Amino acid sequence: MGKFSHGFLKRFFVQGFDDPRVVMGPSYGEDAAVLKFHDEYLVVHPDPISGALENIGWLSIHIPANDIAVTGANPLWALPTVQVPENISHNEIERLLDEINEAAHSLEVSLIGGHTETVGFIDRPMINTCMMGMTEAPIYTHSSEPGDLLVQVGDAGIEGTWILATDEYSKLESLGVSAACLKEAKGWRDDISVVDDALDLKGIATSMHDATEGGLLQGAYEMAKASGNRFEIDIEPSVRKETMDICGVLDIDPLRLIASGCLLATIPPDAQVPKGKVIGKVTDGEPGLYFGYEEVGENTEDELFRALRIMN
Repeated sequence: MGKFSHGFLKRFFVQGFDDPRVVMGPSYGEDAAVLKFHDEYLVVHPDPISGALENIGWLSIHIPANDIAVTGANPLWALPTVQVPENISHNEIERLLDEINEAAHSLEVSLIGGHTETVGFIDRPMINTCMMGMTEAPIYTHSSEPGDLLVQVGDAGIEGTWILATDEYSKLESLGVSAACLKEAKGWRDDISVVDDALDLKGIATSMHDATEGGLLQGAYEMAKASGNRFEIDIEPSVRKETMDICGVLDIDPLRLIASGCLLATIPPDAQVPKGKVIGKVTDGEPGLYFGYEEVGENTEDELFRALRIMN
C-alpha cells in the first residue's frame, strides 16, 4: 500500500473542461482543488483512511481538514462516505458515527451529507471524506520562491506513531517498547491536526503542505517538485522520543512515517517565524530535495505499511 509515483500520475493529470472557475485542478503535491466564485475561493479535498484500525472516525475528519487548512482556507463542510462490513454490530456503527460527529464538532465543521452502506467483501470499516472550505487568498504547494526558509511546525511521524501505539500496542510491547512509551503515544490524538497552525501562518507562508503518507521527507520532496525549486534540509527535523523508540524497535525511518500533525511551510527570509523551527531553505537549482548533502528520492510506500508487514 502506498502512493502512485509522480511519473505514473502525471500521465493522468487532466484539467477537465475549459472552466475558468477551476484555478487549481489535479497537480502533483497540491493538497486540494480550488474553484473561484466571485471574490472567494472554494477549496475541496477528498481523503480516505486506509492505514488505521482504531479512531478512523476521528481521522476521517481531521486528515482532510488539514489539507483544506494548508491552502489558507477554513474547513467548513464535510461529506463522509462510510462503508462497513455486513456483520458489524450496531454498537460499533454508533461508536464510529459518534466519533465522526465529535471530530467535526471539535473543528466547527458541518456534516452536510455523505453516504453509508454495508459491504459484503470488506472486513473492517472504511471512510472516505470530502472536505470543503473557503478562503479569499489560496496558498499552493508550488508557490515557494528561492530564498524562502523551510519551516517545520509539529513533530515528524506523530500520526504513524499514534496509529502503531493504538492498533499494535500488544505486539510493540512484546518487542520491547515500554508501556510508558506506548501510553504516551496513545495520547496524541489531538496532535494530528494542523488546522490552527496552518491558519496562523496564513498571510506569512508562501507555500504550505501537510506531511502525510511518506512522512516529512516525502512532504518536502513534493513541495520541491511542485515548485520547481531545490529544497535543502540542513537542520535535523524534530522527532519525539516515543517516535524514535518505536521506529527503532521496528527499524523504520521516522522521517518517512505518515506524519499528519507535521506542517511544512516556506516563508520569506525576512519574515519572523511565529511557530515551529527553520530546518532548511529553498534555492535555485535542479528541482529536488537534499538532506544534508544527500539527494532524497520519492517515497511511494509509507513506513507505516512496512511496519505492519513486519508485525503481521
